[in-house]
Amino acid sequence: MALPPGYAIAGDSSLPAMEAFSGVPSGTNTTSSVDHSHWSPSLSASLYKIDSWAAPYFSVNSSGNISVSPHGAETFPHQGINLMKVVKKVSELKFSGELGLQFSLIVRFPDVLKNSLESLQAAFDSAILSQGYDSYYQGVYPVKCNQDRFVGEGIVEFGSPFRFGLEAGSKTELLLPMTCLCKSNPEDFLVCNGYKDVEYISLSLIARNSI
Repeated sequence: MALPPGYAIAGDSSLPAMEAFSGVPSGTNTTSSVDHSHWSPSLSASLYKIDSWAAPYFSVNSSGNISVSPHGAETFPHQGINLMKVVKKVSELKFSGELGLQFSLIVRFPDVLKNSLESLQAAFDSAILSQGYDSYYQGVYPVKCNQDRFVGEGIVEFGSPFRFGLEAGSKTELLLPMTCLCKSNPEDFLVCNGYKDVEYISLSLIARNSI
């Protein structure tokens, strides 16, 4: 039986043997000092496998800093954001005209969220067209993945053209969609996953009447 790339059957002897994690990246020489004179941004990207988990939004630039491409693969060179410069600018003292914020910081990139939603929708639209599917895709975002209000509001705002909704699995999670979906596309879904008790049902009914 042919399997998709990256998949394997449990017990497959062709899989590499598991190695105990020692807290040191594989291939790192712990007995001698690192020669920093031969280090490069590409080696940093390779060590932390940036391209494997962060592409196309995050990369290591020529200065060795994290660079953000807010529009993914469609980001123009002049639109790239040097994250180190952002952190330095907002943390500088107020008398120099900057914000003077203290660490730790949360840096938000709404355009990354917007582009992700658009890319997801485009992928489904393309598959639906190529397969002759006679219905449509309408996504929902499970708020348990990130219960930050700005993320929820961003998904509802940027997903409005696609009727993108939210999913909640508990009374606590349900409060966020009730707030975010009040001014959303009336065709957005609010999925209440798993009725657990009477209070959850009551809150779900309140949500349906208030959205």
